[in-house]
Amino acid sequence: MIRTTRRRAAALLSLSTASLVLAGCGSDDETSGEGSGSTTVRVATSVSNSFPFIAVQAGETLGTWDESGLDVEVVEGTTPTIGQIMAGGDADIALAGAGSEAVSIRSGVPMTIVASNLSYWDQRIIASPGTTSVEDLKGGNFGITGAGSPGEYTMVRMAEELGWSESDYTFTSLGNLSSLTAALQAGSIDAFAWSSQAAFQMEESGDGVILAPGSDFVGENVLQAFAVVDSFAQENPDTVRTFFEAYFETVERMQAEPQLFIDVLVNEWDVPQPVAERLAAESLPELSTDGTITDEELAGIQDTVGFTLDMSADEVDDVKFTEWTELS
Repeated sequence: MIRTTRRRAAALLSLSTASLVLAGCGSDDETSGEGSGSTTVRVATSVSNSFPFIAVQAGETLGTWDESGLDVEVVEGTTPTIGQIMAGGDADIALAGAGSEAVSIRSGVPMTIVASNLSYWDQRIIASPGTTSVEDLKGGNFGITGAGSPGEYTMVRMAEELGWSESDYTFTSLGNLSSLTAALQAGSIDAFAWSSQAAFQMEESGDGVILAPGSDFVGENVLQAFAVVDSFAQENPDTVRTFFEAYFETVERMQAEPQLFIDVLVNEWDVPQPVAERLAAESLPELSTDGTITDEELAGIQDTVGFTLDMSADEVDDVKFTEWTELS
């Protein structure tokens, strides 16, 4: 079953993956599951050492795949390169921003969103120390990685919620988190939006303060999701099902035993202990344990796509989504 939805939206056109689709997509005979007798699954992730991806990226330590019979290979990518990786046939499953995956699918990459990883919009509004409320940011300069990014989307939705006009704020594109952090410390920007892991670390170090959750302004949405290459899902349905069963069992185990989560963050990823403990208390419970995406969240993804692609309502495509439990 494929469920779809449509919602009005707007902001920047970028179809960088469209020309890559001709390169082909899907697994070759050496990495397919049922098709070749192999149990290798290649998973592309968009951010290194990021807590929403921990059950995949630290799968060996956590024992995610121990009883599954799967050999899971993590392919490190970035948000801008996920579409290229999938279009080039270099991975079977993507774990990345739901909006980015939907944009790649619209560009022609033959894959389908099948599960939420983190439905809660896990971004925080981060400002210079001394700022006390989002209302204080009116007239400010906000840092973003680039036009159409999740951070820009969050800040625009915040401004709309507060009733600001477009002349009440400006954006500066800085490319990455380290540049955003440096600009905030230097005072060249007043705020930016980023995930809880970075936000908590900035508060711990005294380099920034969290003013509000981005979810207060974005509403129902999916920040991170899984998408599976269509040919891989069709040829290897049992492998795909086994993958997700093992993944969600590990998430449930971490939520029941948060120390497992904390130990990876501290001992392997060098996250400060207080930050790891805060993530375990506030962010770990937000990880999905079954991959469900609601109609309201699908509408949120659709809004994100429209924002990224600067499209009218009639031009915005439906979100291609099939629950992983319904793949056959």
